[in-house]
Amino acid sequence: MTMARNLLSIAQCVGCGCTDNEACCDTKGTDVCYWLRVDRTIGKGVCSWCAEYVPAWDAGEYDRRIRIGPIDV
Repeated sequence: MTMARNLLSIAQCVGCGCTDNEACCDTKGTDVCYWLRVDRTIGKGVCSWCAEYVPAWDAGEYDRRIRIGPIDV
């Protein structure tokens, strides 16, 4: 059950704030972002348009607040 919940949980980019439901896109809407890093247990990640945040993510310097509901607190 935990694995299924994590797969269905919406993540937000630590760089730009985009989410699974509202991805970054170009003006034509044809080039959208994708996750370079994502941790579904806390609902955070780094999208492909925020690649400069990957080193900090890999070093563990991202927001570690715990998801306690449908919105991060």
